[in-house]
Amino acid sequence: MNKISNMEEFYKITEQNKLVIFYWITKWCPDCFVSKRFMPQLEKDFESMEFYSIDKNTNLDLAKHLNIYGVPSFLIYENNQEISRLVNKKRKTYNEVKEYIFESINK
Repeated sequence: MNKISNMEEFYKITEQNKLVIFYWITKWCPDCFVSKRFMPQLEKDFESMEFYSIDKNTNLDLAKHLNIYGVPSFLIYENNQEISRLVNKKRKTYNEVKEYIFESINK
């Protein structure tokens, strides 16, 4: 999984008109450790998408700009627009995230 380290990188990626998912995490979040374990499988399940992780603590300006207050959280972009988000502070399961992605890209 690729990593985003600043706002400029984030916007360069969204401007590429690809289907991408941004996975927001922090180093201290126990629920992020749980979801991190199943992210490689999700990348295999959705090979047509590009996956990027973003550490909320080191990208606070971008997190505030995008209203990311809970982690782990997910944003899906396509053609330079946000098409879906799963943003809250609840623990997420593999099946929940997989269903969210599937429903988001098959609207």
